[in-house]
Order: sequence, then C-alpha cells, then structure tokens
Amino acid sequence: MDDYQAVRELLPAPPLSPEVERAGRERLAGAFAQERVRRGRRAAIWSTLGLGLAGAAAVVLLTATGVTLTPRPPATHGAVAPVNANRILLAAATSVAATPDSGAWWGSKLVNGSVFYDPGHHYLLRQTKSVESWIPADPEARTWYRETYLGAVPASSQAAAAWRAAGAPTSWTYKKNPFGLIDNGGPPGIVRAARGEPWTFSSEDWDFRIVLAGKPLTRMNEVPETPEGLRALFSGVDDQELVDNVVRLIVYAPVTSETRAAAYRLLASMPGVSAVGQETDTLGRTGQALEYQSAEYAFTEYAGGTRTRLVIDPATGMPLSIETRVTADGRLLEFSAIQESVWTDDNPLKEQK
Repeated sequence: MDDYQAVRELLPAPPLSPEVERAGRERLAGAFAQERVRRGRRAAIWSTLGLGLAGAAAVVLLTATGVTLTPRPPATHGAVAPVNANRILLAAATSVAATPDSGAWWGSKLVNGSVFYDPGHHYLLRQTKSVESWIPADPEARTWYRETYLGAVPASSQAAAAWRAAGAPTSWTYKKNPFGLIDNGGPPGIVRAARGEPWTFSSEDWDFRIVLAGKPLTRMNEVPETPEGLRALFSGVDDQELVDNVVRLIVYAPVTSETRAAAYRLLASMPGVSAVGQETDTLGRTGQALEYQSAEYAFTEYAGGTRTRLVIDPATGMPLSIETRVTADGRLLEFSAIQESVWTDDNPLKEQK
C-alpha cells in the first residue's frame, strides 16, 4: 500500500453535486439522439454504446433491439482493510507534506486543559487556558506569546447538576494540587471559575528551545526531513520515549512540512501505536485517533494507567489534539487542542503591542 491509497480510503469521494448530475443527464440524452441518427443511416447494424458517468453505473445498450442489458458487476480486489495506525499515519504524512511552510512567523494557538475532581470528589471540573505563540524565522527577532486563563467549569451535564447541588461555587481550594492543575494567577491551591485577562509578552528565546531526548533544538530548519534522520536525532532513547519525542515534534514544533511528514512515517514504523478510529476531540472536531503508552507520566498518581491519544485531521494531516486518558475507563485527564498552527508573514501580537 502507498500513502495515496491510504488517503483515498480515509477520505472517500464526496457525492455528486446537482450540477454534475444534470450535466451527465444532458450528455446521456445527447448521446441517445446521436445514436438514433446513426441507426437510421446504418439499419440492421448491431452496435453498443457505453456511457461512463462519474459516480453512476455504466449504461450498455444493445441498440438494434432497444433491449437494456444489465452490466456485469465490477471486479473486486479484496475487501477494504480496516483502518489501522499505519494507514492513518501514512495518509497524514501525504496530506501534511503538501502544506505550505514558508513565512516569517510560525503561529500556534493552543487550548490547554485539565480535568479533575472538585475537593469533595463529587463532580469533575474542566480547567482551560489558551496559549498563543509566534516564533520568528529570523534568529535576531523575538518570540511573542499571549496567554489567557479561560476558567473552570463542570466537565459534563452530570457534573453541572452536582455542582449546582453543591451551591454552584465559583472557586475551589485544594490542600494538594490535582494532577495537571493550570496556573490561574491566584494563590497556590485555589482554582477560579472566572476567566482571566490576556497577558501578552515577548522573549529573546527565539529558537523555541524544546528539549527532545535531552537535546535542545536551536535551529528548527536544520531538523532532519527523513524518518531515518529523525531516528538518528533521537538516538539513545527507548521506543516509548522515541514515540513521545516524535509526537511532540508533530504537535508543537515549528518545523517544515517535510519534517512533520517524516515524523508521521517514523511513527508508523514504531511498535505500540494503535488506531482508535474516528473520534471527536475536546473542541468538537472529528478526526482519526491513535493511542500509545507515554513515558512522560511514569511518576504520576496514574503510573502505568494512562494512555496518550493523538487526534489527526486526515484531510490536512495536521494534529487536532493530544490527550492523556485513564486506561481503565478512558476518562480525560489533560489535553492540548491545536486551534491553529501555520507559517505566515504576519504576527498579530507584535502588531498589537
């Protein structure tokens, strides 16, 4: 199987538009008329007319008698294989490789969130924060950020009912911070329901020093653009850590489209990555989901009991979200949803400052 076959299977052809159907009927009627003229000129001659219309069955006519013959069903070449991790990743690699990656800035808009119980352990809260970053291609320019605390709300309708029964509190105080607690600008251990004010700032840390396998990447345009090159870059780590590093590169790093495609292809060759199938992410968008055991949470209270889920838009190959869930029941613990990640010549934060 090649990457393009994976794309075709994950993205079936859309239905015909009314305009295309109408045009097809007009062509079919015209062909009938032409055939009647030919029959008048060439009496007693048997002929056939095959008319292929996209999305419609071919019509074969035995014109001397006017009898319509039923066409033979098209030959099949085996059943369509179920979607698996390899097919999802190869399709994503093919799609993302076609994404433009030139521009003066890499813009990334994320919504980071955590889900945890209230202090009394009666209902679940969802706490979120938006993080926007604009990373320059120019090594002398500054990186710009804007962070906004979005507040905390009950995580479901059932949680909302329990929250109202508890008096609809607008803040919660913890003796011990829950897993994944987001800093909301208040005193330690206190979670606020109210939204905060945006905070915009810049930094000289232009090169986005994400640490992968203990190696700071200070020049994103020098990251390898082949699976073999990426594997060599992350040498010295085990398979579990390699998967973490590759996914982090896909989701967060301002790399070229070829590097991101290479990361998908490397991930397709890694053990322990399984397909979940079509899923809805935390922002309500539909994509293809994969899961794997992350090495990042080996020392949390959920040690050995979490799975990391990566949701991908198969049409573009871009990641939609990365989520940490409890293995036993699938409960969401924390997530980063990617609202936008793009190379562009405009930096709205710099222009507004």
